[in-house]
Amino acid sequence: MRVRIPQVYLSGFPKGEPLYFVQYSPECVTIMSESVKDRRLGSFMDSVPSDEEFFDAMRVILSSVVPVEQDTQGRAKIPKYLREMAGLQKNVTTLGVGDFIEIWDTERWEEKCKQLPIRQANATYYARRKQASNE
Repeated sequence: MRVRIPQVYLSGFPKGEPLYFVQYSPECVTIMSESVKDRRLGSFMDSVPSDEEFFDAMRVILSSVVPVEQDTQGRAKIPKYLREMAGLQKNVTTLGVGDFIEIWDTERWEEKCKQLPIRQANATYYARRKQASNE
């Protein structure tokens, strides 16, 4: 499956910086720029080898990191194992999520939106931000 990454999202990344597909969320494929990947996943490098659970998590996430290669038409081929993990079928929805991009199977995304009405999403979002700012 090839997808075109909308320019509006690409323009949010540092110009010329490599992009990566990452298995970051269990229901979609994530695209991160190199600096975002390093910042979000770099904390793994400070881990203690005796923490087996943490090392297993690190292995799963970091083994999924694959460079995004765009063709001359601006499309990128999503690796099969990531497509299968995210349940991507024919139609996909691309979302800008802060400093990274998510690619969802459209039906899965629409179902997710039905399960979480915007009022509840806003309440959760602002409650968590408030909690984080108090910590």
